[in-house]
Amino acid sequence: MKKTLLIAIAFFSLGALAKADNFMVFGSRAAQNPTDILDWTQLCAASVTTPISTPQLVSTFEGNFALVGNINRSSFLRVDEGNGWTGNFDYGESLVWTGNSNFGVAGLGPFAIELANPVGSVGFEIQAHLYGPFAAEVALFDPSLNPLGSFSFSGVSNNLENGSALFIGLGDTTGVDIGRIIIDTNSGKPSSNHDFAIDDPSFTYTTATTPEPGSILLLGSGLLGLAGALRRKTRL
Repeated sequence: MKKTLLIAIAFFSLGALAKADNFMVFGSRAAQNPTDILDWTQLCAASVTTPISTPQLVSTFEGNFALVGNINRSSFLRVDEGNGWTGNFDYGESLVWTGNSNFGVAGLGPFAIELANPVGSVGFEIQAHLYGPFAAEVALFDPSLNPLGSFSFSGVSNNLENGSALFIGLGDTTGVDIGRIIIDTNSGKPSSNHDFAIDDPSFTYTTATTPEPGSILLLGSGLLGLAGALRRKTRL
């Protein structure tokens, strides 16, 4: 519990520690105009009974690698809209879900994406599990774990299944610096904090990238290193 609390404190304190990078917000995937996407179906078939351990090594369509998972190292789920998850996403859309104890996977976010190659922008749709208003929080880091900025967005969660899930798109206008992304939600009710799903995230790479073995090996510390960095920053 103490460890989770430290991470939460660090997450919501990142704004004061951020570097001087400037960001623009995209209201849609089309506005983001990404060059690559990470498809969650590579993890496994949709299921609310098969826990996925943290971290998981995944790759984008263009072969760029990333580590993903809950920051507290707990398991998460792979679901589809209409199959394991009923909400605002388009029907059949592939999702990851931070976890829910009702399905035997008690893991909760924040959820992290750690990239082998930095990007200029990131975009994804998000929805909290509990229906009603929620706040989505996103923290961005450079590849050296220096915080770039933290952002808050307001959304409403329901079961329309019409593609109206909140889209969050952030572009770094200062440079191609985004190496780590931490995502969280808060509906104002402690029992539902960190319980959310996101669709396939999209990215902007300025040039075609070929992952080097060294960059993949650097992900070995992965989410564990990121959690440690967050704890260290709470002591500043």
